[in-house]
Amino acid sequence: MAENKIHLDVVTPRGVALNVDCDLVVVTSTNGEMGFMANHAPTLAALIPQVVRYTVDGQENVIFVSGGFVEVNDNTVSIMALAAETSSEIDFKRAEEARNRAIAHLKEGEHSDRVRAEAALARANARLKMSEYRHG
Repeated sequence: MAENKIHLDVVTPRGVALNVDCDLVVVTSTNGEMGFMANHAPTLAALIPQVVRYTVDGQENVIFVSGGFVEVNDNTVSIMALAAETSSEIDFKRAEEARNRAIAHLKEGEHSDRVRAEAALARANARLKMSEYRHG
C-alpha cells in the first residue's frame, strides 16, 4: 500500500463487502461525520445507518452501511456492519416502500414499535440517499 493511502475494509456477517486502498474515508458516527486519511490516530466509534464515502485516486465512491462500528488502526479503516450494499445492489423502490411503512408506524405511535420504526426509517433513508450517487 502506498504511504499516502489508508486501507478500507467493510465486513458483514455475509463476508467482505469492500476491500480497497483509499485517499479518504468519510463515515457518520453517532457523534457526527468523521474523515480518515493515511496515518490517522487510532479511533473506535459507533456508526449510524449511512452512506460511507471513500475516495480512490481522486474519484469519490459510496457504499451503504446499516450502522455498526468503525475502527481505525495501523492505516486501516475497518467497518463492521450487519449489512453493506452498493448502489447497484439497492432496490430503491423497496427502500421507498420501507420508508413509507416506517413513517406510517411512527404515526401510529406504539412505543415498542416506535423504536423499530425509527431504526427502519433511518436505514431506508440512508439507502435512498445512495440514489444521489447512482449516476455520478
